[in-house]
Amino acid sequence: MVDRRSLAIGVLAVLVAMSHVESGHAQGTGAPTRGEGAGAPGAGAGGRGAGAPQGRGGGGFGGDAGPFTPAAGAKDLKSVLFNWTWHMGMLRSGNESELIKTLDYHAAGGTIQVDGQPCTLTKYRVQANYQVPGYRAQIQCTRLNKQKYSNVETVSGEYAWDEDIPGAELVPGKGKATPKPAALEERLIRLWASPHGAPKAAIAGAAGLPTTQSFGQNPAVLLDNQGKAGAKSTTTLEWQGEKAIITYPIPGVPGAMAKATLVNYLPESVVVTHGPNKTEFIYGKWADWNNPLFKIEALYAGTIVERKNGTVVRSVTAKVTEIGQIYVIMPVPDSVQKAGK
Repeated sequence: MVDRRSLAIGVLAVLVAMSHVESGHAQGTGAPTRGEGAGAPGAGAGGRGAGAPQGRGGGGFGGDAGPFTPAAGAKDLKSVLFNWTWHMGMLRSGNESELIKTLDYHAAGGTIQVDGQPCTLTKYRVQANYQVPGYRAQIQCTRLNKQKYSNVETVSGEYAWDEDIPGAELVPGKGKATPKPAALEERLIRLWASPHGAPKAAIAGAAGLPTTQSFGQNPAVLLDNQGKAGAKSTTTLEWQGEKAIITYPIPGVPGAMAKATLVNYLPESVVVTHGPNKTEFIYGKWADWNNPLFKIEALYAGTIVERKNGTVVRSVTAKVTEIGQIYVIMPVPDSVQKAGK
């Protein structure tokens, strides 16, 4: 007789694999034609090379590349935003829509600052959802005095809280959720300055829309349509030599402005100023960090260094990611909602 459990696992594996192929076929496993070459960040490890897209021939598997192809060397805002998301592998489907909805990130190691002191990470996992904006960061580390530290930092919409276990209080009697309204802006900055959050927020700002409404559309077509509708862009572009500097507002944090510096259309840094504070995110070693069985040419930063007012508060290296349309939610516990925003 057939082992039903084994059969179910096999069917699930096939369905998961099919979902990855479907979500990834715009970038695909075929030869990219949009300026691939050596010398670009991530080149040789799933990265796309320097230069602007050079014609349509790809879209993965030899299909149509979609409704927009920037001119070679184009330096206008629409082309740069399109190239940014294209080179990162965020554009999917035949229409090259921006379809990266979620992230599951596991760090190989690093340090995080706890109470002003470095704490060596033994676990750092971030699960983010960009369409229902929020993330959950599971942190376990060891202080200099060998004391263990554990916390789950969570943000969803206009709420921020800590959990002693992931999903605390969602099941009555399981775990403790502690409201952290003072941490809301810091966590939203971290979300919208992240490797995926930054281009999403920049496109939304250029389109004059919330990030939830810019998701799922071709960036160039979106900006054309919004321009015809009279939308006002809050995203700007300038060039410093071959580096594109994109400035955009951080969603949900009034007065916070981010400045992303792109090299070969991949961000080497995102610097956020908010009042007297400056938070810098330094990114490097761009590659497809997904499981070897599910490589879909979706790039992520292999190294992330976060500095606040000049002090390093986080430094992590990637181990593995899961990028695409996975199930990630951060429901707000009743106790956190009752505590207020």
